[in-house]
Amino acid sequence: MDHHELQQPDYGTGQKKLGIYFIGFVSCTLLTLFSFWVVMAAKLPRLETFALIYSAAIIQFLVQLICFLRLNTQTEQGKNNVLAFVFTGVILVTIIVGSLWIMWNLNYYMMN
Repeated sequence: MDHHELQQPDYGTGQKKLGIYFIGFVSCTLLTLFSFWVVMAAKLPRLETFALIYSAAIIQFLVQLICFLRLNTQTEQGKNNVLAFVFTGVILVTIIVGSLWIMWNLNYYMMN
């Protein structure tokens, strides 16, 4: 069997590159330090502090998806990975929102 006949399976993640990991590490570190500074400085109202922390958390989640899990749409398998991820998010949101709606209705009708 020839060396060139062996092919690596395509998981849709692209090639590993040290640069993308470094960018992800630096970005996540800066976002964490930003969140820490927002809390420790205590110069903003509570609602704005929560909004900034949650925004930084969402951005950091996306950075980790792209840089460390290498979620992309460059190949057909990569597109399938993104579609599966979005579908999982839709299912989770549906379950959480549905559960909250049921609990709110139960509370409302039990108290009235």
